[in-house]
Amino acid sequence: MMFLAVSHNTGDPTPYLRAEAARVAELQQEGLVELMLLKADWSGAVLLLRAVDLPAARKAVDSLPLVAQGITSFELTEVVSPGNLP
Repeated sequence: MMFLAVSHNTGDPTPYLRAEAARVAELQQEGLVELMLLKADWSGAVLLLRAVDLPAARKAVDSLPLVAQGITSFELTEVVSPGNLP
């Protein structure tokens, strides 16, 4: 399953950016994060996740330092590729 994860920052992420980048890299190596984009206004990020189900996708984003520190939160939406439509 694929999930679009959109974050909304509620605080200054600057002190945690190095740790955040390292954790995202780990999730990419694990095959969970396929794509990461930053919002142009730096108010959050957009991730494309591949996970077995919604709880696994939620566990992945909850493992990010910015989430653990209460700096950001993610809204998750299941998405499909147009090639997978019925």
